[in-house]
Amino acid sequence: MAHLTPKENLLRLLSGEIPEWIPSYSYYGALPGVDEDPPNMLIRNSVTWGDRPAPGNSPCSDFKDIWGVPYESVPAAGGHALPKPGHFILDDISNWRDVIKAPDIAGYDWEKVAKADLGKLPYSRDNVALYYNPGGGYFMLLMAFMGFNEGLLAMMTDPEEVKALFNYMHEFFLTLAENYIDHVKPDVLALSDDTAAERAPFISPVMFRELLLPYYDDFARLARNRGIPISFHNCGKSEVFFNDLTRIGITAWEPVQLVNDILAIQKKFGRSLVIGGGWEGRGRLLDNDVTDEEIRESARLAIDTYAPNGGYMFAGSFTPSAFDDSRTQHKNEVLQREVYDYGHKFYK
Repeated sequence: MAHLTPKENLLRLLSGEIPEWIPSYSYYGALPGVDEDPPNMLIRNSVTWGDRPAPGNSPCSDFKDIWGVPYESVPAAGGHALPKPGHFILDDISNWRDVIKAPDIAGYDWEKVAKADLGKLPYSRDNVALYYNPGGGYFMLLMAFMGFNEGLLAMMTDPEEVKALFNYMHEFFLTLAENYIDHVKPDVLALSDDTAAERAPFISPVMFRELLLPYYDDFARLARNRGIPISFHNCGKSEVFFNDLTRIGITAWEPVQLVNDILAIQKKFGRSLVIGGGWEGRGRLLDNDVTDEEIRESARLAIDTYAPNGGYMFAGSFTPSAFDDSRTQHKNEVLQREVYDYGHKFYK
């Protein structure tokens, strides 16, 4: 019988040890089909998040972010909100000073803000590891401001102006994080930026190091100084960036999609870089007549392939095609139940 809490088991994994069982990672808390506290959840900083619902639990309402970017809820993306097409707020990187205005956070009572945010958590911190994302996904923010065509062009043709914009936003996000982190006392610092697509990164490693890595390192320093493990969210074929990211202290990566050479990554980094992923809902799994047993088999295959030497947590789910997609809900329940049942026996 397992004796660790889900939180303790996850933190054991993030410390480089083999856990008692395979955690199933989810930013958003409750896992369908599993009657147990999740191993982790994300605290939503109300200063940057506002009152909109967490993705994965309910449809997001249309809203504008703190920079003025309009977002709309997309049913085919499982209710996640995406920048509204054709409504970009910045058409020329040299004009960013006229458009991008950081919120005024002078005078905030950070203890009060953190206490209110912590009071909204639906789980006991004794059982669930608290992840804190300080913001600062500067690549994706630039794409949200300008769109991918113009944003990537700006990074190529006017990197100094891009850095000036990033410096301005970073001053805001880092100040917020420095004031917030010691009141929240998270178990894990969760950084994120989606710098890669399915087949290749959007940018070169050189551009990554020059325009993005120093900011990630600033945030990572907050965790390093406090002895907190650091995870990094980066979709797509982003393995090329993890030599640099592990050097600044990143100890976990999610979601690691199958386009990456996961076995080679595990051989290189061992348990010092926890892999969260190795499963995707694609191919046969998306057919209308896929069976529950085929879904269960896919979960077992991911665990059998990537978990034997430790350093692995499951991270994946089927994306609903609509807000009321009961078929996908059932498939996720089957998937997570198998990850739970099989994963709890795996290291016995």
